[in-house]
Order: sequence, then structure tokens, then C-alpha cells
Amino acid sequence: MYKILGWCLILTLVSCKTPSFTTANDMRLINGTIQLKNGDEIKGAISSDIERNYNLNYITITKTDSKKPERISINDIQSMSVRGNIYEPKLIDMSFRDQVRFVKRLTRENSRIQLYELYEQSTNISNNSNGATDTRVRDKYSYYIITPSHAPQQTAWNIEGKHLTPNFEDKMSEIVKNCPTLADKIRRKEKGYFYAQISLIQEKKLQIVLSIIDEYNNCTAKN
Repeated sequence: MYKILGWCLILTLVSCKTPSFTTANDMRLINGTIQLKNGDEIKGAISSDIERNYNLNYITITKTDSKKPERISINDIQSMSVRGNIYEPKLIDMSFRDQVRFVKRLTRENSRIQLYELYEQSTNISNNSNGATDTRVRDKYSYYIITPSHAPQQTAWNIEGKHLTPNFEDKMSEIVKNCPTLADKIRRKEKGYFYAQISLIQEKKLQIVLSIIDEYNNCTAKN
């Protein structure tokens, strides 16, 4: 009888995989849709462990009509729809080296400049003055753009990185130079069209980039 109970406990622990979502790069059994580059679409429960395994080059999906998970190469994925958001695999600057991560698209699909958000979560454990252990969860957001001149495998640019700052007025105006009115506003550092390398809070910088992208899209739509 004890043997039977033991096996039942083992089977329960193995089969009990609870869905969880921390980030798009750290999730387990979350229902979603994967759009492949060849046009195929796969629906099912998606799992990703890229955030903890930097060298992982695939995610897994258990299709809705199957119980067996299968691997999908990140190189074959165009986008992934999870919890109402669209995520795309992009090569981004991760400080110590460029790595592929799923980033949330903040702009519409046909935007001339694409803006993406990377959300990361880390846990810091420390001892306080009383000797007790403090556990703090740290949320980090960073933002990246893909411009019309970007090559398919080129690294996405951090909006606070070297490709846009310092001299934001020169670098961004060059990106939108085929919209002279917008480029002039940026070059003249008009309010709402410029930020310095060390200035403003991140949310303000993000809003400036979003406004520039919106105006650039409207400008190119007319020309």
C-alpha cells in the first residue's frame, strides 16, 4: 500500500505543472499563439526559460490538441501573442553582450520605426540591521527601437544608448530626415522632441520617442 501511495505522490508531483508568468522570457504553460516566419500559426501552452538560460535557442509549446510539448527554434519565430500583447524575438544590447530576448511591441505592426519594451525581474536578498533577511523584487524596463535602415539581424537600439545619445538631436533627426519638418524640430531641440543623455526620467524619454514615431508615421503616410 505504501508503494502505491509513493508512486501516486510521484505522479502527482510530475504532472502538476502550474502555469506561471513572470516575463515573456520566463513563463510556463501560458496560453498563446506563435506566428512562424513561414506564415504558419501554432496555438497552445507556451513555456520559455530564456531569462535564466542565456544560451537557450528555443521555446516549447504544447498544442491545444496534444499533450506532448514540442520545441520551436527562436530563429523560426516571427512573433508571439501572449496575454493580449505581441512579443517579437530581437537581438538587443544586454550590457555585457548582445542577446536575443522576446520584447513587447509598443507600436503598430506597420510603424516605420518600431518601439519595443523589455521587462526584467530580479530578486535581491540582503540582511537588514536586525539580522533578518530582506527579499526584494526589482522590476526593470528598457526600451529599444528598430529603424527603417536596420538590417534583419542588427541589434535593436536602446533609446538611452550610444546610437541615440549623446547628441540626440543629430542622431534622431538623421533617422527621420525624409520628413524635413520633423527633422528640423528635433535638430532645433524643440520641447517634446529632444532629451539629453543624462536628463529626464525614463518615462519622459519614452514619451518623446513615441511622439516622434507617431509624427514620423503620419508624415511618411502623406508623402
